[in-house]
Amino acid sequence: MFYLLIGIGAFAGAISRHLLSSFFIKASLYNFPLGTLVVNLIGCYLIGVFISINLNHKELLTPLLIIGFLGSFTTFSAFTKEILIYANTNGIIFAYLVALIISSTCVFSTFVGYKMFS
Repeated sequence: MFYLLIGIGAFAGAISRHLLSSFFIKASLYNFPLGTLVVNLIGCYLIGVFISINLNHKELLTPLLIIGFLGSFTTFSAFTKEILIYANTNGIIFAYLVALIISSTCVFSTFVGYKMFS
């Protein structure tokens, strides 16, 4: 049952990530990975929230929401791919700056989510 819940959550997280990222790609300027930023900010915030609150039914919600859904909703591989593409079009220095901004804001988002409910 544990792995089935992870799989269901991962399926929903991957589809949600793709839909949300695709929406924000259309609004992006200068090939900035806006979709990945938004998805990771939301996912990191929610991980902070879920960690800080005492979830009832942890045996169901942890594999479904945290491991499955948020594990596949947020993605480091898409982030690194988009930074590489950004580096090829805008230069390595700007790519490192974008990577720093995205990483910092995602860590801050997790912290905010955690602090809001702890």
